[in-house]
Amino acid sequence: MAETITFTEARVRALRDAARVGRVEYQDGKVPALRLRVSATSASWSVLKRIPGGPMRRVQLGSADDLPVEQARKRAQLAVGAMLEGRDLSAEKRQRRVESERASLTLADGLAIYLAEKDGLRPATRSTYERDLRTTFGDWWDKPLAEMTPEWVRDRHRNRKTRPITAQARVGHARDRDRITASPARADGAVRALRAVVNYLRAERDLDLPDVARRITATKGWGNVPRRKRALLGQALAEFVTSVRGLPDDLPPDLAGTQRDLVLLILCTGLRWTSAAGLHWTEVDFKAKTITVPADRMKGKLSHALPLGPAMLAMLKARAAAPRSPTLVFPGLDPDKPLGRLSVRFLAKIADAEGNPITWSPHDLRRTALTLLEAMDVSAYALKRIAAHAQSGDVTAGYLADDVERLRVPMERLESVALAEPRDGNVVPLRVAGR
Repeated sequence: MAETITFTEARVRALRDAARVGRVEYQDGKVPALRLRVSATSASWSVLKRIPGGPMRRVQLGSADDLPVEQARKRAQLAVGAMLEGRDLSAEKRQRRVESERASLTLADGLAIYLAEKDGLRPATRSTYERDLRTTFGDWWDKPLAEMTPEWVRDRHRNRKTRPITAQARVGHARDRDRITASPARADGAVRALRAVVNYLRAERDLDLPDVARRITATKGWGNVPRRKRALLGQALAEFVTSVRGLPDDLPPDLAGTQRDLVLLILCTGLRWTSAAGLHWTEVDFKAKTITVPADRMKGKLSHALPLGPAMLAMLKARAAAPRSPTLVFPGLDPDKPLGRLSVRFLAKIADAEGNPITWSPHDLRRTALTLLEAMDVSAYALKRIAAHAQSGDVTAGYLADDVERLRVPMERLESVALAEPRDGNVVPLRVAGR
């Protein structure tokens, strides 16, 4: 129970000088609701009063450094009067703080909060969200998020689908602006990223923000972009592999060999780009002939182990014999960072038999690998396991043991078909960077 003292400036100074350990609370003899909390480093005024028909409430008035005794009493009396009228001053203060944050929070602020607090987001997701928001809503980057109406978002989404709105983009380089084109997929992605940010702030910060995608959903305005099906099959695959395998080793600053080996690994494993490009030497088990990608680089947030075929195993052993990085299998120009993207020069070198550039992407290679496996009549469960797709809703899948060795035969067959190796099973050696 708080000790009652009639506060004066001298007594407050004495109480503060005597404070040593912990925090002690004192009650004013003139205004009983006024309290002074004193510790060795600070002292603060507050009001402790029961709202009629409700619980006890504490209302902070301020620091004793800034608020003299008489002024603290006057503020306490005003607070007591308001509380006797049934007002919850603490709740009102919180609401004012929320409204102030809501009014001042910009799109840039909202995205920064979202990315800082959502620890589970993959680096690729983070960069995609920021890219889509900057290219589609860049002119709103420093404006209050609360003022972004569903109608305005609908109109911007419609424009982004049909024309390159480069003038509104918030990008760092002119080349990034030149890459912006009319894209239903990027329009949908930008609004979904915006909706994710807004919904997070509504749930975690109790901010009264509009449902930014409401008008798009109500008018069925989503781009509904069909899933891509592009893959390299038949003659196109053979020409692609021949072109890639014919590329030379690394010759600084050209990383042709590193890019070549990474592309072939993706084709022969079906890994996503971020999972393969970030491969560490510690994730390669030469004895077990497997690679294991940790959960933080997997879309499904689960570690993923795959057996290696003989060609990929030989390629990795050759890279390990002359590594450019002690940690990364496929380092970029900076040996401490993984290869970020395929270079324009590298892509220009990949052509068909007539010398025409081949149109492809790293994810096309993933689709190619899975298509080849399915054509081999690999079971649906093994196919999902190789692709690292979720099977949580499949009861039967829950009964199957997670044995990486059962995938070795289909993975070796995939490598053999993808690289068009001789039927006698002898591996055609891959040219490897530095060899």
